Amino acid sequence: MSSALFDYEWQFLVQMIMRITYCDNYTEACETLLRQLRTLIPYNSATIFRTGRKDGQATVSNPISLDTPNAKADNITFMNGEYPRWSEFIMSPYSMVFRQSDIIAPTKWENTRVYQDIWRPRGIFWGLFLSVVTNDHPLIMLCIHREKKDEDFSARDIYLMNTLKDPLERKFYRLLEEEQKIGPNSPPGKLSRTAASFGLTKRETEIVYLVCAGKSSEDICSQLFITPATLSKHLSNIYSKTKVRNRTQLFGLFHEV
Repeated sequence: MSSALFDYEWQFLVQMIMRITYCDNYTEACETLLRQLRTLIPYNSATIFRTGRKDGQATVSNPISLDTPNAKADNITFMNGEYPRWSEFIMSPYSMVFRQSDIIAPTKWENTRVYQDIWRPRGIFWGLFLSVVTNDHPLIMLCIHREKKDEDFSARDIYLMNTLKDPLERKFYRLLEEEQKIGPNSPPGKLSRTAASFGLTKRETEIVYLVCAGKSSEDICSQLFITPATLSKHLSNIYSKTKVRNRTQLFGLFHEV
């Protein structure tokens, strides 16, 4: 299978891995990966989710995408689909690559609720995924998609994703380990500076960070030890200061930070 790649493709693959290796934080690494990967594996849209386990169940959060935030590209809504086989890959003790068409036949897939309600409005049909896991510890789920009129992802595409497994395991494990040392509620420096430019308080900045990390209202209240009413008041102040109307727009505003 390796002979299917041209020399220039191998060179670009090595350069891409080096660029990701030099990234200083989680968001930068995700965005670099999405930008660079498109050159090797053409796709229409893509999202990277942070993965984990809670109470014996697989979890996905903190969606990062290069798509312009809007109703069609709402990655928080995208997470609401029921993907029973995804959990199996996230719960696996090692990284795995798989296609949507390997999980369910395309003729059956297009009749499912998830496709009808979530995928089709976004204009996507084919999916290729890389669940990155190291030492039985889930890290990220890389999801790339194509339109129905396009071809499904090929064996070559799967080979390229498999080639990325080891370097991505090492990089994202170090990034997330370092983030945990800093503290889960400690916003990155750039986000803090941007929040300050809007006049957000320290508590409001913490809430923005948790919203951008894909946390639910219940999770935010639990982590910050505040009531839902207090959270609602903080969000109202944040929306007023940043001139946005909802969490999706807030995520989009701080997505480039």
